[in-house]
Amino acid sequence: MNYNVAQLLKEPIGSERAFTITKGESIEYFVPVDSAAGHVKLVRTHHGIWVQASVTAQVSQDCSRCLADSSHTLDLDIDEEYFPEIDVRTGRRMSPPPDWEGLSIGADNLLDVAEAIRQSALAILPLKPLCKPDCHGICDRCGINRNHDECSCYSQNIDPRWEALRSLLVET
Repeated sequence: MNYNVAQLLKEPIGSERAFTITKGESIEYFVPVDSAAGHVKLVRTHHGIWVQASVTAQVSQDCSRCLADSSHTLDLDIDEEYFPEIDVRTGRRMSPPPDWEGLSIGADNLLDVAEAIRQSALAILPLKPLCKPDCHGICDRCGINRNHDECSCYSQNIDPRWEALRSLLVET
């Protein structure tokens, strides 16, 4: 998801380019995003390139209850401005605007959208992902995955002080 923006940096303010991100494009080292697809629009600004993107990303996480692999689809809207490190006309190093901590266009004039996608995905990942809404998790005594098997850990050892309440249980 690298785009050569050397020509766009030479064009007047307001010049645009549009690209489509196909699902097969590689994001191999940008955990947790497995794949992404969507549209990217690059607009020349007075300092750099403004990136607007609408991306659907596929993300893998472990379920917080049963620890199984689960996959989520995230809809990401990216709105970032990239600043060049090198002036494309003169080759001189450029300093970014004060108090800027964002993304940059490298000396090779390649703008990498994958990092913005990764950061946007990390910002909206679920804190407690579930493989399915009614996940039963694992038993804290025997460690069995209760989504696949039944365990009888809690039906066997009932504290004698609670034994009188057993009669209130409704058998299904």
